[in-house]
Amino acid sequence: MCDLIYPEFPKCPVCENEFEAREVELCEKCIEKINFVYEDYCSKCGKVVDENTELCVDCKSYERYFTTARTVGVYDGGLKEYIKFFKYQKRRRLAKSLAQLMIIYIERFYDPREFDLITYIPLHKSRMQERGFNQAYLLAKEIADYFNWPLLSLLMREQATVKQSKLSKLARRKNLKQQFKVINHQQINQQKILLVDDIYTTGATVNQASKVLLRAKAKEIKVITLATGKDLNLNKGIAEF
Repeated sequence: MCDLIYPEFPKCPVCENEFEAREVELCEKCIEKINFVYEDYCSKCGKVVDENTELCVDCKSYERYFTTARTVGVYDGGLKEYIKFFKYQKRRRLAKSLAQLMIIYIERFYDPREFDLITYIPLHKSRMQERGFNQAYLLAKEIADYFNWPLLSLLMREQATVKQSKLSKLARRKNLKQQFKVINHQQINQQKILLVDDIYTTGATVNQASKVLLRAKAKEIKVITLATGKDLNLNKGIAEF
């Protein structure tokens, strides 16, 4: 009877405070800490740019194999904190809440009907053993369940790489060359694919993955991530993850 009269509210997976049920399972205070991308973003990769800027420095400088990439917010403040909780403190409950943010942005920037399937950036088996889970897979699974899309593992890492966060921009690109190998070739041919990762900075990871998928005869690759950096011309002081 008490449960019917005084039902428990869900608890925020970040701060554990109760909140009224909503589209995104985070409390209002935790949502307010996120620096969402609303406008002034690179038309190619979605990175935050200065007003009236079409392309970020990286997209002007390097060929992109994905059609477009879009992101939820800037990798700072609350979003940076929540991603670190998710990945390094192993708060897997956050996968659902963070994926709900990504779903909103997928519906904002893309037509969900255009995709044939969804895939994700893989971890090398040594990194998988170290962490215990692949955060990109957990996000992709929540998104796939919501849209009722096939979720397929299409890529593998042939060898472990140095963590991208510890490398310069040029070193990141060299670090990823020849690292992705296609699996399930028969599932790729002429498919429009949504590729999921957690963080976009230089774009080296999703770009290399997109290149490999296109070579395997995918029709088109679009990308969705949780967080991005800022264009170098806008804020050279932001730390790239």
